[in-house]
Amino acid sequence: MPQLASGLTTRQLRWIDEYLIDFNGAAAAVRAGYSPKSARSIAHENLTKPDILAVLQARQAEMAKDLQITRHGVIQGLLDAVEMARQQSNPMAMVSGARELGRMLGFYAPELKRVEVNPGAAATVAAYAGLPDHELVSMMAKAS
Repeated sequence: MPQLASGLTTRQLRWIDEYLIDFNGAAAAVRAGYSPKSARSIAHENLTKPDILAVLQARQAEMAKDLQITRHGVIQGLLDAVEMARQQSNPMAMVSGARELGRMLGFYAPELKRVEVNPGAAATVAAYAGLPDHELVSMMAKAS
């Protein structure tokens, strides 16, 4: 398959166009001409390729600019929707809006803990390596 100036094939560019319609990678793969049997794996592969991601992100930024959509505007719209749901006494809509706000603001990102071990403490490292996660977490909680 020929590569274009962007370094992507025509089918990959078509996949990007199709993906931007509904953000369904497998469906986009089928619409772009890939085999339905391999559509899911193609979608996953495409979403891990830096050159495809770069074009995809550039097109998304272009769409946002054309539509004059900003992150702040989306968040404000969600806040307005949550307030409207509150006025209508619709708790499910309030929870849904709050959940989406939490996602956008990064509240559901995994919390990373950094643990440093003295390189000379091989025996200690070996002892900790054999412990189940819940015991390690319990020990870390007691230490802090």
